[in-house]
Amino acid sequence: MADFRRWIYALALVALLAGFTVPVSAQAPPLECIANAGVPPTVRAEGFTELLGDITLNCTGGVPTPAGSVVPPVNVTITINTYLTSRYLATCKNGNSCVEALLIIDEPHSAVNPGRPILACGATTAPDSGPSGSNVCAIISTGNPALTYDGTPNGYGLTTGATTCTGGDSGTPAADSYSCGRPNVFQGQTTTPAVAGQTNVVTWLGVPLDPPGTTTNRTIRITNIRASAHDANGLATAGTFTASYIQAQISISGTTSLALNNPQQIVAFIGPGLSPSTGITATNFSFLQCIAQPSGSVTEPAFTFVEGFASSWKAKNIAMILNTAAGATGNGTPPGGTNAYWEYDGFSGSGGTTNYPKDLNQNVPGAIYNTESGFMYPAGSSLDGTPADPTPNPPAGIGTVPVTATSLAMANGTNIQSAGVADAGTRLQVQISNIPGGVTVTVPNVIDLYNGTGYSGVAVLTNTTDASGDGPFNAATGTSTVINPGQASSGMAVYEILFADPFSVESLTVTTVVSYSPVLASNLPTPEAPANGAQAIGGFAPFGPSHSSGTQIPRFYTAQIPTNPDYFSINRCACDLLFPFVTNQGGYDTGIAIANTSMDNLTNSTAKAQFGGVEFWYYGTLANGGAAPPPQCTNVASPGTCPTPNATSSSSAIGQVPAGQVLTYVLSTSGGSIGTGPNGLSPNWAAGFEGYIIAQAQFQYCHAYAFIAAQGGGPLNAGISEGYLGLVLDNNSWNCAHVGLDVAGLCRTNQSAENLVH
Repeated sequence: MADFRRWIYALALVALLAGFTVPVSAQAPPLECIANAGVPPTVRAEGFTELLGDITLNCTGGVPTPAGSVVPPVNVTITINTYLTSRYLATCKNGNSCVEALLIIDEPHSAVNPGRPILACGATTAPDSGPSGSNVCAIISTGNPALTYDGTPNGYGLTTGATTCTGGDSGTPAADSYSCGRPNVFQGQTTTPAVAGQTNVVTWLGVPLDPPGTTTNRTIRITNIRASAHDANGLATAGTFTASYIQAQISISGTTSLALNNPQQIVAFIGPGLSPSTGITATNFSFLQCIAQPSGSVTEPAFTFVEGFASSWKAKNIAMILNTAAGATGNGTPPGGTNAYWEYDGFSGSGGTTNYPKDLNQNVPGAIYNTESGFMYPAGSSLDGTPADPTPNPPAGIGTVPVTATSLAMANGTNIQSAGVADAGTRLQVQISNIPGGVTVTVPNVIDLYNGTGYSGVAVLTNTTDASGDGPFNAATGTSTVINPGQASSGMAVYEILFADPFSVESLTVTTVVSYSPVLASNLPTPEAPANGAQAIGGFAPFGPSHSSGTQIPRFYTAQIPTNPDYFSINRCACDLLFPFVTNQGGYDTGIAIANTSMDNLTNSTAKAQFGGVEFWYYGTLANGGAAPPPQCTNVASPGTCPTPNATSSSSAIGQVPAGQVLTYVLSTSGGSIGTGPNGLSPNWAAGFEGYIIAQAQFQYCHAYAFIAAQGGGPLNAGISEGYLGLVLDNNSWNCAHVGLDVAGLCRTNQSAENLVH
């Protein structure tokens, strides 16, 4: 009986212990985090510093840290499948590079916690004065996991009798102040040397991770990771990585055991930032050397940029967009409404006064600003003064719940306050090279963006950039700018986007005005063959050869658009004549007369007095069956291209046909003259020839006549004789400047001279 009673007591004890065990297990599930990439953006394939989508970890369970105990630390590491290019900000105490990538816990200063201030690890009210160095902070738990990251400065963990973390008026953390304050923003590090090219890993060391238990949950947001999308494409082409997206691998290690679900996340998709249709709007623009081009007098060549996707072009900061901003006016108008975005309100800057306000804070975690800058809170730094919050914050169209927290605590000893700040908005550059001497190329200073239905944004020319398009924004004054001052042979125009609509594909057209005044005696403007004329390429700016060149944000791969860069050319003034049949066989001979009609004084005439030689090409055979003679020119003693008139050759020189004079030529002897002087052609050059001749005169206006008669005869000869007008081959249709258009007419020289019907 006694033994039975002892068994009863033992079974009761087992049941009691079992009763305690089940509730504890139910109240404290294991700590678990689920990774999510939110909304992966499309990034530009040309970009070296593309801002990736935020990564969030939603953590639940675990046993919260007891009050008065140190929250256990963990290391959080992100590895991406391309080069990491988040900006280097400072050298950490451990020799690593402290970068702009941030880890934010529990969404302070957002719609989730609108009244919770931001406090950075390393601020004077949350010092990182412990043994692990820069940006490694300890937090003492209050026992309430919902308050562990509430941004309290000088918080729980102060030494007895102390009132601040600084330990008095010294302004520096006291020796015993480590774990003072409850920061919620932590700065990432890379293991590469300062300023050197980044690799593909960023780590947050010693981040306090307090298990939320069952009464709350924990959100970890990772933001401001920039990467080289261009290199991701190249690596994918080599078979190393996938071309269509950028992927991140998340890992967490430390003293706290946790499960991490979905550790691989797509954080961006890659697309071309510029459309394949970007390039020269109209090709083969050809100007005549002898026809002056006053500024804006004719249709001009143009270079058009087209977005590859709707959000490819971005302003530098939200202040560029808002109509009312700190110290200046932006370029958009918030129209109101829950789903509204900005509407372009026109660019009102002039005379150097531009709509380029100081930056505003972009300090709401999770907000998508569609700017080149990321999450940024530079308050209290020397960067651009002391930026203010937008009103409301976040602005209309970005968020619906305004934040109310106002305490500013982002500054620390490793320049975290500069995190997320871009150097400029998206820049587009067009480079025009091989500009002919004597030609001035002018571009507009302000260009409206167009989205197919109306103007949707604005870009402004910025001066004082370096050769890659980098440098502070410096708006060009006036309405236009000459890009080849001193008539240099090349020039570059760089435009910065001050406002763009992220929900439509836009275009920007740079209309270049080509102007010059002919000085034919000096052979200006310098004529070029069409293939050797001015060329244009364009793309994003600033640009460089690799992801590691420079620290500009944004920056891009070197421009390579278009593949055929021919832009415009200056052609010599010429008149091309066809003599469809000439002969010096069978007892017949042919005489030719070419008149220089550039002394035209008719009303409204655009003719200018010109002079030059004439070159003859022969197509046919000789009487003995030999090949046609090679070309010859009036103003040289041997075959070859006629020299261009210049300061050393005048209209009275041998072979030059002055305005108002006629060149005569007899096929059998090359006899004849220019006015009363010799014509400069070689004797007997085409004797025995029969076929056709094309002649090119070095003056724009010409007419010709050919006469076939018996050898040695003339119009009164009893034999058969025939005369006809030479056919002028050039015409003034757009066929000469727009190859491929269905326009009637013959054009061999890309010139607009006279044309006879034939």
